[in-house]
Amino acid sequence: MSNNHVRPSSISGIKQLAKRFKKLEGVSHIVALHKASMAAGFENYRHAQRALGEKRATAQRAFALYISVLWRDRTTSSSGCEILKMRLGKPLDALVKPAQYKNGLAAMRREGPDHLADLYTEPSQEAAREAACKIARKIQFMEATGLVPSGANRSFPKGSFQNRMPGSDHDAGWYDPVAKGFIRTSEPYSRGGVTPEQHEWAARHGWAVVKAPWKGMYRPDDGTSLFLLADVSKGYSLEPLISRLADAPPPIVISDWQGESRPTAPAFVSPGRMAEIAAKAREVKTLGNRARPINSTEYNSLLSGTRRWPKARMPIEQHKAVGRLLKSVLIGTRGRAGVYRRIEAMRCELDSRAEHEYGRDELSDEVFFDLYYHELPESDPLAAVPGSLHRHIASLGEIKAILARHYPECPQLRKLLKKADQAIASLLTWKVAPPAGDEPKLRQSVRPAM
Repeated sequence: MSNNHVRPSSISGIKQLAKRFKKLEGVSHIVALHKASMAAGFENYRHAQRALGEKRATAQRAFALYISVLWRDRTTSSSGCEILKMRLGKPLDALVKPAQYKNGLAAMRREGPDHLADLYTEPSQEAAREAACKIARKIQFMEATGLVPSGANRSFPKGSFQNRMPGSDHDAGWYDPVAKGFIRTSEPYSRGGVTPEQHEWAARHGWAVVKAPWKGMYRPDDGTSLFLLADVSKGYSLEPLISRLADAPPPIVISDWQGESRPTAPAFVSPGRMAEIAAKAREVKTLGNRARPINSTEYNSLLSGTRRWPKARMPIEQHKAVGRLLKSVLIGTRGRAGVYRRIEAMRCELDSRAEHEYGRDELSDEVFFDLYYHELPESDPLAAVPGSLHRHIASLGEIKAILARHYPECPQLRKLLKKADQAIASLLTWKVAPPAGDEPKLRQSVRPAM
C-alpha cells in the first residue's frame, strides 16, 4: 500500500497533498489545490473549504487532559511536578476504559475525569517532562486512530509471539473496536521504509506493513519511525488509519515543551477533579424550590453536571488581565494555604469559564493556555516575588473590580468574590511575608480543554 493514495480528510491534509502535486507535476498552486480537493472527494477547493469548515464548526468542543509526573533529583536534592495540558476531542473516559490502562498506560493512574498521574517518580525534571510527552503521544495516537491498547496474543500472526515481525522494536498491540480487528505498531530507529525481509514476512502471513505519515509515540524527535502491521487476509484495511494519522497534529515532544512546573506540594488537583468534589458536596445539600437567579444561566458540564454562571461573558483581554493578576498572587504565597488554595480555585473556575464562553474559532489553543496556566514572563513586573504582601492585596482588589464590572450580580459571582475576600483576609493576618526570591516560581506552561 502506498502513502501516495492516502485520501485527505481535512484542509491541512488537502494542502499537504497539493504541495506534493505541485512538486511532482510542476502545476500551479491553484491547480494543485483543485486536484488535491478532488482526490479528497470534493468538487473543487471551495467545496472542500465549505464542507470541512461546516464539519469543524459542528464538531464537539474539546476536552482538557492534564498529565502530571513527579520527579526528584538526588544529585541536587531538588524535586517538583511537571504538568502537561492537552486538548482532546472527547473525554478521557470515552477514549480509554480503566481495564485498558494495564496495557498501554500501565504506568498511569486516573486521578480525575481530566487527569492522568504517573505512578512513578522520575529521577530528573527532564525525565519527567519526557515521560509526560510520551504519555501525551499515546493519547494522541489513540484519539487519531480510535484504537485502544491490547495485550492479546491475537495481535501477532496466528496468535504467537514467535511470529513477530523481523526488525520490530518498541512494538505494541492494539484493537480496533469499529473494524473488530487487532493490529500492531512497531517503532524502530529507522528513517527508511519497509525492508525486503519485512515485505517477505508480511506476504508469508497475509499481513500488511505500512510506514505511517505520523512520526510516532516512542522517540519521534530522536530517530524512531512508526509502522502499522495488520492481518489483511480477512479484509482489514490500514488505509483509514493512515489517513487519520496524516491529518493528526504533530507528536508532542520535549523540545517544544508547553507544560508547567510546580512544587510537589500542595498536590495538583485538576479542574475536573475539583468539579467532581464540588458536585458530590452539592448532592448532600437540599436545595428546595428556590427561584433561579435571573442574572445567571444554566449550562451542562460533562464533569460536574448542570451548573450555573453569570449571564454574560467577559472580554478575552479582561480574562488575560485577571489571569495575569492571579498568577502574580500565586507567586510567593505557596506557604499560605488560606491564600493559595482559594486563588487556585478561582483560577480553575475562570479557566473553565473562558472555555465555555469562547469557541476555538474565537480563542486559539495558544491564547487559551496562556490565559490562566502559563508562567508570567520574567520581564513582567508582576513576575518578581514582592517584598511585602501589599501588592497581592492590591491585585486581588483589582481582580474583584474587573469581575464585578463584566459579570452581573448573582450568587455565582458572589461566591467567586468571596474567595478573593477570604484570600485578602488571610494575607492581612499573615505575620511574616515571604522573603523576595525564596519561593519557587509559579509554574511553566501547559494546555487542555474541557
